[in-house]
Amino acid sequence: MALVIGIDLGGTKIKGILVEPGGAILNSIEKPTQAETSKKQIFDNILDVINRLRAPEVQSIGLSIPGFMLPNGKMACMPNTRRIEGLKLKALIEKKTKLKVFIENDANCFALAEQRKGAAKNCRNILGVIIGTGVGTGIIINNQVYRGAIGSAGECGHTKLVINNETNGERVIKEIEELISGPAIVRRYEELSNRKADSPAVIMDKKDEAAKKVYEEFVLYTGLFFANLMNTFNPEMIVVGGGVSNLDFYKDVQKIVNKYAVPELAKACKIRKNVLGDDSGVIGAALLPCIG
Repeated sequence: MALVIGIDLGGTKIKGILVEPGGAILNSIEKPTQAETSKKQIFDNILDVINRLRAPEVQSIGLSIPGFMLPNGKMACMPNTRRIEGLKLKALIEKKTKLKVFIENDANCFALAEQRKGAAKNCRNILGVIIGTGVGTGIIINNQVYRGAIGSAGECGHTKLVINNETNGERVIKEIEELISGPAIVRRYEELSNRKADSPAVIMDKKDEAAKKVYEEFVLYTGLFFANLMNTFNPEMIVVGGGVSNLDFYKDVQKIVNKYAVPELAKACKIRKNVLGDDSGVIGAALLPCIG
């Protein structure tokens, strides 16, 4: 029986699972990434997780990364693990383990996991939107991960909106990530309230005027973002992940979507919270060898 190792490389921790062909998880391990140390240390930490999960039946490894792999095999756009940018991670792991390695962006792994095993099961065209420290988007078209020309499709958090500057009324161009990510919500609340906030959940306090305003802004920007995604990709579902997905904003965002998306496209697309939680990335990684 062929087994698969799935690895989710994050900025804080490396999570690994040993999986049967049917998807049953036989073992799981977590280890600090130590992203602030050295290229060698991060690589050694990845190998340690692999070696601790390895069994004679293991034939392949799926690896979820916070960035993407260029056609030349080098890692790129990895803000949380910058030390390994430029590293040919796939080739190095294959050389060390003698196993076939499949690498994919973490948002694509999230989308793949939710499409095959989670909220979007039985859908063929979906988007997975992770709203956390940043904003990332995984794209599944006709049951396949869409990677684009050089492997970086889905950087939708870097799309722009034009908003009015409250101070002088001038128009300001902002990235979606600057408007709806967890840190952006906290920063905006602290700016308006002159109080510290521990997490984005502060905006759910409907008795706090600053929280109300930030919540309304978040709903508007998220609704416009989702409407634009629907108008562009015509998905069956948008599955939301990341820490911000735990806030209760879905009905209000749907109202904005209904106002700004093409009506037929809004009707064709459901917006759902993920069901796999923090395991979505590593489950998606374990699925990579199955899809090639």
